[in-house]
Amino acid sequence: MSALDCPSPACDARRKAGQCLCWDCWDALPGPTRRALGIRDELATARLQILHRELAAAVPPHEIEINL
Repeated sequence: MSALDCPSPACDARRKAGQCLCWDCWDALPGPTRRALGIRDELATARLQILHRELAAAVPPHEIEINL
């Protein structure tokens, strides 16, 4: 697998293809947010889009809440 830049603007780490964040940013997410992002259903894409919107708005990973 190739490495990609982490989408978090404050992070310069790399992530593996197929991961939405690097390990450090993933670990910084609140538990409920990590669990929500791990659900594979019809809302999975919407949850991922919320994550990317929050990161683009410079919201720190530890403050991101996804409740879908």
